[in-house]
Amino acid sequence: MDALVARILDDCRSSYAQEEYPCLYDQINKWSVERPFEGMCLLDATPIFTNTLIKYAALLAGGAQVHLAEPKVMPHDPDALALAQSYGLKLVDPEVISLPYDVVMDCAGYLSQVPSRLGYVELTKSGEEAYKACDLPVWMVDSGKIKQIETCLGTGESFFRAMDSLGHTSWGEGSLVVVGYGKVGRGIVLEALRRGIKVRIVDVAPRDVPETCELILAEDSRSVKKAMDEAYAVVTATGIKHAMASLSSSVDFSSINALFANMGVEDEWGDDIPEVRVLNAKAPLNFILHDPTLMCFIDPPLALHNHGVLELMEAKSGQKGLWMPPQEVEDYYLDIVSSTQSVPQDLLKHLL
Repeated sequence: MDALVARILDDCRSSYAQEEYPCLYDQINKWSVERPFEGMCLLDATPIFTNTLIKYAALLAGGAQVHLAEPKVMPHDPDALALAQSYGLKLVDPEVISLPYDVVMDCAGYLSQVPSRLGYVELTKSGEEAYKACDLPVWMVDSGKIKQIETCLGTGESFFRAMDSLGHTSWGEGSLVVVGYGKVGRGIVLEALRRGIKVRIVDVAPRDVPETCELILAEDSRSVKKAMDEAYAVVTATGIKHAMASLSSSVDFSSINALFANMGVEDEWGDDIPEVRVLNAKAPLNFILHDPTLMCFIDPPLALHNHGVLELMEAKSGQKGLWMPPQEVEDYYLDIVSSTQSVPQDLLKHLL
């Protein structure tokens, strides 16, 4: 292990125990010996927080030169960014890049216009649209079970951790309305039920929801309004920008006293709802936290994001378009998580 990688791990030791990031630590140990990225230059757009530094450590252990995309869209921790720059990681403006990187490691399609030699590694489902017509291979981290550890289990935990940090803990008889029952919504529901909170789910289509939850179709505006009137909090998790705009014409949000929150990457409440009405000014609520997702939940998908570089190096000639991680690769990291019990076993059983 070289001195810089050791320094990063030492700097992060006060924040995380080694047992919290077994997948990234596995990469650091292997790649320090194998040096698979020797001579390569990578551009990374992962949201920059303290836990992201360990992700960079694995890439550096593999011999890569790592550049960071300026965080113009996604939230970030300025202190973590300053630390990353102190390690010699160059900060670049994606809008002025002309020469290709060996691999572009993207998040939410932010770097889809940056030229790449081998292809792209996309971290989120929201970035899929930007790469549908790409003529290079695109490794989609979000298409398998590994990402659910973060988006389902981790995000559910972090929503309530953020609410707790703001002092919003007086649920009493109040319920939680979750708008959208994809991976993020499902995780919030699971954590709410673990806490004994009554949950109502609003979605545009019938869903197979827990039997203790009430499902309300979005078209039933009267029932939606009633559920929100009785709620302590309403949180959006649709993954769709301005998703609530379709409801605002039939539901008077101004008369609802519940707390409003968003857990989507983009503003899901729309222009009709002012920023001051939604916690964290409509940005994802968990990004008020020092760790928007706990290290144990973010470790596997960050490792899979890194692993995508290896896969692109081995991609077959002519391969292009969206690419789901092979089952054997996912199983490798799931086995590490399971064997080290970095994520509680009772939570892992909820992965689809």
